[in-house]
Amino acid sequence: MSVTFHIREQEATIQVHGHFNFAQHGAFRDACKAVLAQPGVKSVEINLMEVDHLDSSALGMLLVLRDQVEERHIQRLLISNAKPVVRQIFAIAKFDKFFEID
Repeated sequence: MSVTFHIREQEATIQVHGHFNFAQHGAFRDACKAVLAQPGVKSVEINLMEVDHLDSSALGMLLVLRDQVEERHIQRLLISNAKPVVRQIFAIAKFDKFFEID
């Protein structure tokens, strides 16, 4: 389980690996802080390609990030590459109303 990030020009990507749950809280928070501290970032992507499961704490972490992105006037927040089981959780939580999900 880990969280990594990279920034290329004005686009940041945070990649979550393994189960996205409270155990990832510190690593996810640190990655978000690092990304949001970079001047000029206009887009943040949360890549869930390697996530097989997420829980309510992960949903909460994503909502906190959304608020932080809005505060910094970052133009785009995208959740990408979610597997069907993760997409189903997003659908139940109605996250499509709060996030761009690709």
